[in-house]
Amino acid sequence: MLRKKLITKIVKRQYSIVGNIVVFGTYEQDNNIANGSEPVEWIVLDVQDNKALLISRYALDVHPYQTPWTDVTWETCELRSWLNETFMNTAFSATEQSAILMTTVDNSDRQGNSKWNTNGGNNTNDKLFLLSYAEAGSYFSNDADRMCATTDYAIAQGAWTNHQYKTDGRATTWWWLRSPGRNLRNAASVDDDGSHFYFHVYFDNVCVRPAFWLNLESDIF
Repeated sequence: MLRKKLITKIVKRQYSIVGNIVVFGTYEQDNNIANGSEPVEWIVLDVQDNKALLISRYALDVHPYQTPWTDVTWETCELRSWLNETFMNTAFSATEQSAILMTTVDNSDRQGNSKWNTNGGNNTNDKLFLLSYAEAGSYFSNDADRMCATTDYAIAQGAWTNHQYKTDGRATTWWWLRSPGRNLRNAASVDDDGSHFYFHVYFDNVCVRPAFWLNLESDIF
């Protein structure tokens, strides 16, 4: 019993250190369906009050922010529904889902690019979400830190990659943010060089990096 408690304490501590890479859930990544899905690696971005903010280390899949091409905010976009339904139920067991906290997601203007001055819509309550424009700027110190490689599975699904830039030894990709772009028919994103950008919401080759707050007091530990 003492050994089990010690192991639990060690494992829990790994999730409590900003910058650590931890494992939680599974998702297809090597594009070999026959060998099953692979454990998902996450970067610890923040720790507050016995909860940790995690973002996937790699871009895990591709999905349009919204189709057809229309004005949309995070509250009503297809990507939000896909993330909290299809991806949630594919990547996490019921026990793992119970450890993911429901979060009030701030979609106010301060989360977007002040120069674009595009209304981000209402706040939402989500288990899984994307980082905002502002959060992608504050949680990563520079463009190089924001650069993200994608999985073989995401590439097979049509993910854009640019071999001019590499991180973790792999070509980088574009990934969505939840904030709007210059207007409500665009959504903010991170470009393949790690800079902030935006794309038309219907683009189907932009990748998804889910984020969530994990309850560090959960029975899962």
